[in-house]
Amino acid sequence: MPRRHASRTVILIAAASLACGGNSPVVWEQTRSVQPAGSSVAILATGAMTTDTLAMLASRIVLPVAACPRSVRLAASAGKLFAVWWSPRTDSTALLLSAVSTDSGRTWGKPASVDSTDHGASGCTRMPPSIAADAASGYVHVTYAMQATEGPGLFFAHSMDGGVTFHAPVPILYGERLGATSVAASGDEVAVAFEDPGSRTPRIGLALSSTMGHIFEHRVLPVSDDNSSATQPLVAVSGHRIAVAWRERLATNGPVVLRIRTGSLP
Repeated sequence: MPRRHASRTVILIAAASLACGGNSPVVWEQTRSVQPAGSSVAILATGAMTTDTLAMLASRIVLPVAACPRSVRLAASAGKLFAVWWSPRTDSTALLLSAVSTDSGRTWGKPASVDSTDHGASGCTRMPPSIAADAASGYVHVTYAMQATEGPGLFFAHSMDGGVTFHAPVPILYGERLGATSVAASGDEVAVAFEDPGSRTPRIGLALSSTMGHIFEHRVLPVSDDNSSATQPLVAVSGHRIAVAWRERLATNGPVVLRIRTGSLP
């Protein structure tokens, strides 16, 4: 479904008025550090860590359309497996596609277009998307960084019919830094953690929706500390509990630690 520039401008103006920093709607608890940071970590809303088996599975599945190998991301819900990936074009731009499997990834349904408006001629050298499938609502949510027609930024799209079709994507935040994103959902609550595209020093931000992703009412910048380099966010939501994790380098050439911050939503 094509996006009209006029509607995206309205959304961008709305995004500029979202809550930042000290106006955060999240009641945060003390940030914890885990050292060293593991290479395959998922988080629960309690802040606990588990092995991310979906990451291992993503490297083994065969999708119905060509994929940038390192871009494949999976989500599991209600006995189904949902995939999202970048599919390269001959001009080095890419399509963002999604598909559903009901047999643990052995076969896949017809791919759905999440976004076809990429203008970044970077081939498969691009940040992978993020995907979440919510059993409570049946929605599938996708976030990603992309060079769009009107400029680079972070975008969000979701499907209300279990991944068959996706609504027109909307921007979360514009900026030159095309970084990693992470999305999680629990009923009405949708959270997107991201590498801030407008910051000179890598830091982690958070966008929050209490309307299943139809509108993002809050943007929290930053979630990470301002005086450190924070990358590779992970987010999880369970009811009104939220957890955000990221990798942080505390000093030049210093060790990388995993930082986890938990809190409560309104």
